Amino acid sequence: MPTMTRAGYVPEKKPEPPKPPKKPAKKKKRKKRGMSGAAIASLVVFALAVCIGAATLLVYKTVEDSANVFSVGTMLSGHPLGGQTRAQGEAMLDELTAEKVAAWRFDITCQGRAYAVTAEDVGLHIDAHETLEPLWLVGKQGSLLERFTQLLGVRRENLDASPVFGYTLDPVDALLAQIVGETECDPVDATVTFVPGNSEPFRFTDERLGYAVDTTALRAKIVAALESLSPGSAELTPKTLEPQVTRDSLEEATVLRARVVLPLSGDEAALANAALAAGMLNGRRVAPGRTFSFNELVGTRTLEGGYAEAPEPAYGTGVSGVGGGVCQVASALYQAALLSVLDIQERHAAVYPLDNCEPGLEAAVSDQGLDLVVRNSTDFMLFITARVYGDDAGAMQLELQIIGEPLSARCRLECDVQEIAAPEEPVYVRDSEGRHATYTDERVPVGEAMPGYAVTVERVTLDADGGEPAREVVNEERYEPVAATVYVGVTER
Repeated sequence: MPTMTRAGYVPEKKPEPPKPPKKPAKKKKRKKRGMSGAAIASLVVFALAVCIGAATLLVYKTVEDSANVFSVGTMLSGHPLGGQTRAQGEAMLDELTAEKVAAWRFDITCQGRAYAVTAEDVGLHIDAHETLEPLWLVGKQGSLLERFTQLLGVRRENLDASPVFGYTLDPVDALLAQIVGETECDPVDATVTFVPGNSEPFRFTDERLGYAVDTTALRAKIVAALESLSPGSAELTPKTLEPQVTRDSLEEATVLRARVVLPLSGDEAALANAALAAGMLNGRRVAPGRTFSFNELVGTRTLEGGYAEAPEPAYGTGVSGVGGGVCQVASALYQAALLSVLDIQERHAAVYPLDNCEPGLEAAVSDQGLDLVVRNSTDFMLFITARVYGDDAGAMQLELQIIGEPLSARCRLECDVQEIAAPEEPVYVRDSEGRHATYTDERVPVGEAMPGYAVTVERVTLDADGGEPAREVVNEERYEPVAATVYVGVTER
């Protein structure tokens, strides 16, 4: 327990034991420490700030350097523009193109005629604004970064522009229209004029080629030459249009296809009627594919037309009428059409065979509907000649020819005629008008009995050696036999 002390009394301190001697103190090693995270971050921020600042200065300087000049990497037709002012760029453009513009022309030849389009004609010029403006705007639009990006891009890949030309194509179109007008034309067929009876009955004109012009490709070539500022030339070759009919073909198609000569029979009026009808046929021409009617070609047989009344044996014994004898001309035309291998569309047989031609080769015609209609089934014009003339014996002959393209083979007509016996008993006719017999006991023969005929007409084709490679039945007719006619009077004695 502690000892109570009096005031002012200090207890006597006990002597402390001696302290052991101190060992010399060891030096403490100082521990090295790195930079703190905050210091590093500060340093990084500082470095970034420096880089950003430097980059910003670089971007700004790059953009600013191109503010009043063409950017590096811009080119005009392969010539660098970078670093030049707008005025210098325009001067370069003028230097590169002025001489070429002035010298530009395009030459055209067509069928030996020469034409030309010049720079002055089309008002050719260089549009400086349209040419240079796209190059000038590189690096001058958008934000600072966008402009800098543009500048980097054009430096990496050059931007090369060609001159933009201004011109008008109206003069070109007018010239092309002129060329078309001077060149285009329709083909003209050769023609033949037929003047029968002349020493040279056929007169020919030559055919002419036609031409069609397509200027589409030529116009595009002119535009391409303008755009490239390259003078050019071209030959415009029209398309040839061939005529359908040539002189050679007409000359080859004016050969004799068929010729028929028939002896004419009948009285003077019948012979005159036949000659008049033959004159109406002479010189007729029929286009390919067209039909021709005998009645239309010859016309209506009337007294006013010059025809006379004459016997008409094609309609029976004792029949007469205006134009009698004309059937002989129709028969000649029918035979010629058969020999010409034409298409017979209408033909009528006579009541009884005619005297001047074989049975089956006649053609009965009349104004009352009987007609001979033939179609020109060839590819060329047909020509008809017809004439009546007297032979050395004084007999009247009818010659009819059909002229056209040559036949592939000659042919002839053959008639196989089988006679049909005439009736033995006559036909008795009561003569109420008393023209031949008056009394009942009178028997007046008026018409003789006549046999009938069964006829087959063949067209026989002949080869070069006279052989007969083909036969064709073209007509079959039957003419009924005719009994004798006896008139009996009707009055009692």
